[in-house]
Amino acid sequence: MKIIKVEAMSNYSVRVTFDDGNIGMVDMNELIRKGIFRVLQDPVSFAKVYSTGEAIAWSEDLEIDGLNLYAQIVQKDPSQLAQKYFTHATD
Repeated sequence: MKIIKVEAMSNYSVRVTFDDGNIGMVDMNELIRKGIFRVLQDPVSFAKVYSTGEAIAWSEDLEIDGLNLYAQIVQKDPSQLAQKYFTHATD
């Protein structure tokens, strides 16, 4: 599962497109009021979101893991999805 596209939308939301065809909106309003993410309250900074493939990011220090975004979009617990997407060296 890779993030192939991310777009900053109005009202501090992002639209995320995954390589399996799932597309969804994620509201970031609560996140941008916490800790290091507060800098994203500036609309110009927020609009600079990009995909690393595995995460969405605004810089090397400001990233959100793609698995958590995917889980929110498909409305599943991330632990359920982790079993599907992660393997162990013994597998």
